Amino acid sequence: MLFLESPWPILIVGLVFEAVLAIALFRTGRGAVLWVMGGVALLVLLGVLIEHFTFTDTKRVRQTLEAAAAGLQANRAQQVYACIVPDADGDRARQLTVWALSCAEFQELSIRNLEVKFNSQVSPPVAATTFTVWVRGKDRSGGYPGEGSRPVAMVVELRKESGRWLIFGEPKHNVRE
Repeated sequence: MLFLESPWPILIVGLVFEAVLAIALFRTGRGAVLWVMGGVALLVLLGVLIEHFTFTDTKRVRQTLEAAAAGLQANRAQQVYACIVPDADGDRARQLTVWALSCAEFQELSIRNLEVKFNSQVSPPVAATTFTVWVRGKDRSGGYPGEGSRPVAMVVELRKESGRWLIFGEPKHNVRE
């Protein structure tokens, strides 16, 4: 599963194999090693392509969170609402969206260090996420002049509905100094 979440493990393993083969080529001088190196390079390329086109639940959760962040950055509440469950479980998240958009003009929201824990023992399945979002923006009230930026630790729960992961409940945050 690790190889389907990020291209880095594939690239690192491929680089290690290529380095070992390069040493073997240097030591032996045999041209056949070049063919093996080419084969390893093709396997790495194939692995990266498979990883890129495979959509895991973790990638889908990230897409939902990034779509919500893009909606906040674009000042579009409806775009954020599309990432929230449509029933009463999403009411608090929608209220927080309205509040956030009234308080701040977001210029950048980037998600880092995303960790996802899935619970498929319940129906529908849920995912608990923790991540840091780097926030850069301006205070709309004028209480804080100029532009500010800071990392914010977030805890957000998502629920799988109709094949999509949607935010529910109340996202929790605290500012890291």
